[in-house]
Amino acid sequence: MKKVLLIMPLSTLNWGEKNLGGVDSVCQMLVRQLATKERPYRYRVLAFDPLNQHDYSGEVVYLSESIEVVVCPLREKRFGLPLPSLISGWLRIQEQLRVFQPDLVHAHLNSWMLGIGGKACKVLTLHSYRKIARKSVSKLNDFLYEQVIPWVSDFSVDAYTCVGEELHQALQPWTDKPIEVIGNPVSSEYFASHTEFQLFTNSGVNLVTCALITRRKRIERAILLLRELKQRGHAATLRIIGPNMDSAYYAQLQQLVEESELEQQVSFLGQLNQREIVQQYQQADVGVFTSAQETFGLAPLEMLAAGLPLISTPVGILGERQQEFAKLGVVFMQEGDEAMIAEHIDEIKMSDTQAAQAYLRDQFAVENVIEHYQSLYREVLS
Repeated sequence: MKKVLLIMPLSTLNWGEKNLGGVDSVCQMLVRQLATKERPYRYRVLAFDPLNQHDYSGEVVYLSESIEVVVCPLREKRFGLPLPSLISGWLRIQEQLRVFQPDLVHAHLNSWMLGIGGKACKVLTLHSYRKIARKSVSKLNDFLYEQVIPWVSDFSVDAYTCVGEELHQALQPWTDKPIEVIGNPVSSEYFASHTEFQLFTNSGVNLVTCALITRRKRIERAILLLRELKQRGHAATLRIIGPNMDSAYYAQLQQLVEESELEQQVSFLGQLNQREIVQQYQQADVGVFTSAQETFGLAPLEMLAAGLPLISTPVGILGERQQEFAKLGVVFMQEGDEAMIAEHIDEIKMSDTQAAQAYLRDQFAVENVIEHYQSLYREVLS
């Protein structure tokens, strides 16, 4: 049986207990599903803990006959000295290459592909690329991660996958390696009968959004929509799920809330686990997603899966399939559309999302994504 080394971020093996969003959420889904049945490959996951809450022990955790996990912190000390994650990660990867001797390596971050030699085939999945979906840190850091690492890692890669078409188009001019677009899955935990859990009355409009609190997510637009609803006499609220990743921006959001006199209507809930997010969706009327850019955009799909009518900017997969999602009832929001959306909020609130849920089940099932990856493995290994 061929051996596959998966290199990915994982904040927990207690699925959904912690959730840093994005790549972490996707990788939890993939590993959880891999363990549910016998697979044609023997998988080992080198799981980098982005929270650095696990000390490295070298212990191999067996999830099933087909998949095992080795957990290590993203940043480590050697000889008492803290190492940059780039170096400590490279050392752990080299260690697993020697010990596990995989036939194929599949990484979910391009810096993990640096200097991987040997006979193993290499697949790299991109969730961001160069400036796309990346926050600027410093001139030196930006040059390293936006220019040097993408260029150097390409020498190791045999095949790429991208989670969205924007990444595919951005990558194409920089490589002659094959590229396949394989989207992210939507967790089955979100699929539930929304009406079964509706705890609110029909008199108000309860909005919910879920995103890292960064400027790219443009959460102020959700607050402006709430302000418009209030001005039109609606008893509306907004719950904002997501960790504060930008203190200056967070302070600006709070100031906007105060200036708009929405202190009683807006709740910042911080980082929640999957179960808590599902509960918030079950208590809401409408999901709102106002991001400026997404390489895939998992959060709005999860809102749809939970049965929420959705108001969203046309980003990520929603932008790539805008016509399809519009037919399924998604309301797309452009700059300055707050008044128009507020005018039709009662219609939006009563939208039937069953067709959208069926579409998501069919198009974004976790097992389907795994099958796409395993099909690519067969091609690369042949």
